[in-house]
Amino acid sequence: MTRPSSIAVVAGALGALLLVAALRQSVLGVMVGSMLSPLPLAMVVFSLGSAYLPVAVVSGVVTVAVMTGSFPLAGMYLAVDAAPVAILSRLGLAALTAAGKPVSGAAVGRTVCWLVLVAFAAMVVALAMMAAGTEGTGIEATLRARLNEMMPAVPAAATAPEALSQAPTVTGAGLDFAAARAEMVRAMAGLLPGVAAWDWCLRAILSAGLGQMMLMKMNLALWPTPAYRGFAAPQWFFALFGATAVAAAVLKDDAGFIAGNAAAILSLPLVLQGLAVVHSAAARVKHRLAWLAGFYVLALVTAGISSVMLVGLGVMDNFLQIRVRYLAPRTGGE
Repeated sequence: MTRPSSIAVVAGALGALLLVAALRQSVLGVMVGSMLSPLPLAMVVFSLGSAYLPVAVVSGVVTVAVMTGSFPLAGMYLAVDAAPVAILSRLGLAALTAAGKPVSGAAVGRTVCWLVLVAFAAMVVALAMMAAGTEGTGIEATLRARLNEMMPAVPAAATAPEALSQAPTVTGAGLDFAAARAEMVRAMAGLLPGVAAWDWCLRAILSAGLGQMMLMKMNLALWPTPAYRGFAAPQWFFALFGATAVAAAVLKDDAGFIAGNAAAILSLPLVLQGLAVVHSAAARVKHRLAWLAGFYVLALVTAGISSVMLVGLGVMDNFLQIRVRYLAPRTGGE
């Protein structure tokens, strides 16, 4: 076995161990594996090339199967770690075409859009299949029922007949808890499919970006760092997002639920384009890192509002060319 093949085998096993740790809810799994288990696979692609990805994936599948004794979990590894990294490995082909120059932001945007489209298709198919098996109850109602089964119930002491008649304070607390729990379940059911698709994409995107940064620090990167600040989704993707958003606003019941969650996952590249505009603007001011740190803290605190604003900024950049007209680097380059 060659040295690169050995490295790929070890990397695949390490990524699989991180995923198993996340599934078992260990400290390491919660802190690292839950978001970055695809990182070793991404580092294989960006240091050794896409040709070694199958070696790492086979090693990961075997490791999961041996560690858990479950072939379905090995299949889960293929779905949640190997598949998205394989899609992002298209950046390697773009890097070869660039011939030693950084991959353009447009090429990065196209690759991310393909990743999102796979998540979009998988989510729509899964929800459509669920709709066919709900027997008229509806997808959202079915999800709420399943979440109700998994979440802790209202404390029995707060809803027992004795408590209701003898302890008005406890009764109020029990009713408040039940109402808050019902509202939480309703909100989670409405967001769950889109959030799951976002998570599937973001784990791979974060792993690819972090892996490339680490490899550059170690002088092991096979290709230059892509021009992330030039990130741009293709025009047709904006049309697809717009059509899906209109469908989400017009359609009702299961069709509207599916369209709404589809629009949520399709918004991811637009959010990234909005972030590219923010980073381009930050590059023109002093204390760039401090400004970006403050921006990300604020964005995390107001995640819902900031996501909508970033989508709007991405759409504006597509039609008004904000970065080209107003934020072009003073001295050229990224």
